[in-house]
Amino acid sequence: MTKNTALDAIFQRSLERVKNLGEVFTPPSSVEDMLRLLSQGRKGFWGDENHVFFEPNCGHGNIVIGIYRKRLQALYKKAPPHSENAALYAVANAINTLWAIDIDAKNVHQCRSRVFLETLVFLQQKTGIATQHGLIKQHKNFIAHLLCAINWHIHENETLSCLSDKKTAKANAKKTRSGAKWFAEHGHRPMTFDLSWTEYYQQCEQDNLADIAYQRALRFLDQYLAGKFRKSREFQFADCLAGQSSDKTKPATNVKAKAGG
Repeated sequence: MTKNTALDAIFQRSLERVKNLGEVFTPPSSVEDMLRLLSQGRKGFWGDENHVFFEPNCGHGNIVIGIYRKRLQALYKKAPPHSENAALYAVANAINTLWAIDIDAKNVHQCRSRVFLETLVFLQQKTGIATQHGLIKQHKNFIAHLLCAINWHIHENETLSCLSDKKTAKANAKKTRSGAKWFAEHGHRPMTFDLSWTEYYQQCEQDNLADIAYQRALRFLDQYLAGKFRKSREFQFADCLAGQSSDKTKPATNVKAKAGG
């Protein structure tokens, strides 16, 4: 009991959630060890655009953030020397080759928030743009795509059923109590790894269709830039922008989130 209580204090989770959702989070030190083993002896591993990463139980996002950081740095170094768009290239490739799901909506929200904030910090550091407001103003269209991509690639889902075909999804979901409960409410949501946000958006353009999510993201950012920030249910993970739309001198802050995933 003493050990369980100590772990609960470290990971900011109740024993009830551990019991109901099977949450066992991975400490950052263990994440680093895992990722080092993953890339051991594989030169250029993190900078390979063809590699796709999938976190089936992302939690707060410790493993997701560990992967994302390594991808950002490696892809940035791989970009053409002195390229003005090196940072954007790194972000676009990193987010479009990273998938993460969790059965708990709160975990998904926190993971998305961490990825969004991590991206803002990275872009400010690499572009030299001093403020968050200035970054979004200069790259509004790109940030709008980023908002949509985070929603697209990091979402609520049940692992066993999403990796199953329609015939076996329900039976596989029932292998865990939490999975069965989630499946009964949401049904089968199969993963489609070969359709990234960028590919989906390009398909819309080819079909002369306007993507509604992207248009909403643009309006969300326009309100922020105009100093009239309004919280959005769709982009709730970007609530870190609240209160900063009129403070154009305030840089993004890489706040340490609770341990997770």
